Amino acid sequence: MSISRAKINFGTDGWRGIIGEDFTFENLGRLAGRIVDYIGSAGKTVCIGYDNRYMSPEYASFFAAVLDREDVPVDLSDSPVTTPCVAHRTRRMNYELGIMISASHNPPSYNGIKIKENYGGSASDRVVRSITENLSDKEYAGLTWTLAFKGRRNDWGAAYTGELSNLLPENDIRTACDYLHGTAYPYFERILRAKGYGVTSLNESRDPLFGGMNPEPKPETMKDLVNRVKKEGFDIGFGFDGDGDRIAVVDEEGRLLSSQIILAVLAFDLLEQGKKGNIVKTVAGTYLADKLAERYGVKCRTVPIGFKNICPEILKGDVIVAGEESGGIGFGDYLPERDAIYTAVRILEIISRRGRKLGEIWDRIRGDFGDSVYLREDFGLEADYDRSQIIRMIGERMDMAKFPFRADISRMDGFRITAEDGRWLLLRPSGTEPMIRIYAEAPDRDSAEELISMGKKLVL
Repeated sequence: MSISRAKINFGTDGWRGIIGEDFTFENLGRLAGRIVDYIGSAGKTVCIGYDNRYMSPEYASFFAAVLDREDVPVDLSDSPVTTPCVAHRTRRMNYELGIMISASHNPPSYNGIKIKENYGGSASDRVVRSITENLSDKEYAGLTWTLAFKGRRNDWGAAYTGELSNLLPENDIRTACDYLHGTAYPYFERILRAKGYGVTSLNESRDPLFGGMNPEPKPETMKDLVNRVKKEGFDIGFGFDGDGDRIAVVDEEGRLLSSQIILAVLAFDLLEQGKKGNIVKTVAGTYLADKLAERYGVKCRTVPIGFKNICPEILKGDVIVAGEESGGIGFGDYLPERDAIYTAVRILEIISRRGRKLGEIWDRIRGDFGDSVYLREDFGLEADYDRSQIIRMIGERMDMAKFPFRADISRMDGFRITAEDGRWLLLRPSGTEPMIRIYAEAPDRDSAEELISMGKKLVL
């Protein structure tokens, strides 16, 4: 049965598809052929990494073999790695492109491709269009699952963990880490143990089914980590997604701090030190970033959802920290890419330097700038849904809606309704999955839940 070529669709961050349906060796071969076309002249190296998902090692080997057969130099990892490790390798080795075989936090039935450019960040829309334009016309008639890379495979871990380890002071902080069966393990544990930290690991083994859940560090998947931190008195807990670019953090009191709070803590620390630069957030980002920017006389820039939209802002050179709603944090002095392990190292460095636990630092910030309760709910749609049609439907309902407060409405990416007091609601169809996401932030839980209820009435 021939698979529809039109199903190779790049969304917010790469292409993701269901294994054996649209994510197939045939379609991978077709895409690899376009990578060859894009690379053009000989001598431009492509590095290829892969995660713990079903068939990821085989897909990576096949992709490398297709490139190698066309005389494109390949640097293939010898073991599963994080997506940030691919970005790190691409930039530090000055490669033309980095390819990551991963579907990130998507369900176990998915796999995918992420493309990184020479600067170590997500491929620009221009490059993605160049590679994927008229992709359905590209033929691939070669070997599929039997084709494997015969060249040398390389250990990327030492260079990556070595650079991050240099940033971490020695300490005996007791940490609990939930890897959700992803590739942040064993890299983060190696860094911690080398510096004397107490380490307890959860869900560190490879499991392509991810324990029956999506490998995304959100409240539903972080319950075990929260309970362990509370019961066993850990100083801090970290949760990682399947490919190590998203983070969740539990403070010493067992509070799961949202990614918005983490962004605020990082921005606060940098600005308090007198660092110069701006903050970047997505349209689903916290009002705390705006308050911090105003207090310290810097700018807070807002971009559409997706770290590919944050990357160009970091490349401008005037950004100290940037964050997205799903736990992706980037820094102006590192890579134009989210990296959960690097973010965890930076948080531990702050705790060590300040001599205060994370919850204590957050309590000071919310005392100065106000509290943040951040909620998100997802609602599944039919797999073949039309995103543009959903957006039109929500837009029509928005035009007819009456809000219980004076509202400012932004249509930058979805529909964000902001009240005069700063609380806000965002309605947005996902760019990578068939679902609608509803986000809300308010100073207290009741207000945030009221906003979510309002959002449900507008989309369901």
